[in-house]
Parts: sequence; structure tokens; C-alpha cells
Amino acid sequence: MNNDLLNISFVIILILFVIFIFIKIALRIRKYGGSLTTTMFASTYEFLNKDKREAVEEIVEMKANKKMEEEKSGSENL
Repeated sequence: MNNDLLNISFVIILILFVIFIFIKIALRIRKYGGSLTTTMFASTYEFLNKDKREAVEEIVEMKANKKMEEEKSGSENL
């Protein structure tokens, strides 16, 4: 009986650890890139007309410039 309880506890701890690792990876990807809006625009780019394509390109460039500014200000603080 004691051995079964130990095995179940070990499996539960292992599962919780794996879930924790996946959550950390997902948060890191979300924090340092992987914008849902940019991904959505990239996947539907071919279906847009010329005006909408230009608008999408402008939005993506604005987001890229904002990220560059954040990286520059972060490196200056070090």
C-alpha cells in the first residue's frame, strides 16, 4: 500500500513539473514575440486588397519599431 502511494505521488509531481515547464515556455514565447495579431495578418495577407495590405504592413512596422525601442532602452539601463 505504501509503495502504491509513493508511485502515485511521484507521477503527480512529475505531471505537475511538466505542466509547469510548458507554462514557462508559453509565457516566454508570448513575452518575447509571437504576437497573435502579427501572425493573423501574416496568415491572411494573400486575401487582402492593396490598401489593406499597406495598412497591415504599417501596423507590423510600428510594432517592430516599438520592440526595437524597448530593446534599446533595456540595453541602455544595463
